[in-house]
Amino acid sequence: MELSRRKALALGAAAALLPTGTAHAATAPAIFYSPHQDDESLAMAGSIREHEEAGRQVILVLLTRGENGGLLDIMNGTADCPLGQDCPGGGSHSFGLVQDDIVRGRTAEFKAAAGRLGVDRVVVRDRPDSAWTDYAGFVREVRDTILEFEARYPGASHKLVDGCRDVIYGSDPDEPNLTHKACREAAQGLEGQIADFRYYWVYGYTYPQELRTADYVLPLSDKQFARKKQALAEYRRWDPKHGRYALGYHSVGKLMMDPAAADPHEYIDLPAS
Repeated sequence: MELSRRKALALGAAAALLPTGTAHAATAPAIFYSPHQDDESLAMAGSIREHEEAGRQVILVLLTRGENGGLLDIMNGTADCPLGQDCPGGGSHSFGLVQDDIVRGRTAEFKAAAGRLGVDRVVVRDRPDSAWTDYAGFVREVRDTILEFEARYPGASHKLVDGCRDVIYGSDPDEPNLTHKACREAAQGLEGQIADFRYYWVYGYTYPQELRTADYVLPLSDKQFARKKQALAEYRRWDPKHGRYALGYHSVGKLMMDPAAADPHEYIDLPAS
């Protein structure tokens, strides 16, 4: 019986996903696109290390500024700290921050995590997280960004989040994170033009272990997993004098970061056809 193209790709995913060390792999970079500060460390860190270890250039692109009103309220004491006794800052905050402080703090975490992973180049797009107010416009912006990098690095591989699946376990499956969904939709519209896309399931770490499935489940080596945990730890760093407020951990620490730091796997889907 002839296998469907998707099934054949899935069965051959190990070969397709792993860097090969060929001349092409050495010259065409792997470009990882993170919607927010933390998605790269949650779902892509081991794969970033895998490509680095194979000698391939890795470019990490932050797609949004990561504005977050909930984090602003927590840091200013107008909302309860969700971490309680696990908060590295004691669980009670009153800093008088503004949204730009949140963006700077989150981006500092992102850059520090990228440093832990040994990323060759970090690109920060100073772009509002507008998917919730102008979804179609945000899809176009992500699409244009992918095309920009493909033109600059012909033949690159493009790694995005699997936004259509990025729903917290137990929530309505028809209501994924819109910023994440827009990333996947933008890439899907280009699958006929660009050959090499991979999609990483960020919200998989909110699911029970037995429900974490994908076209390819990447097992991380001990060294890769250690580097991933180092990157995640940057989102827990508490140093307010230097603008570090453990914002990533306040956002999704118990929900996603702790499970991701306990699971030496990453969950990768292939193009649909």
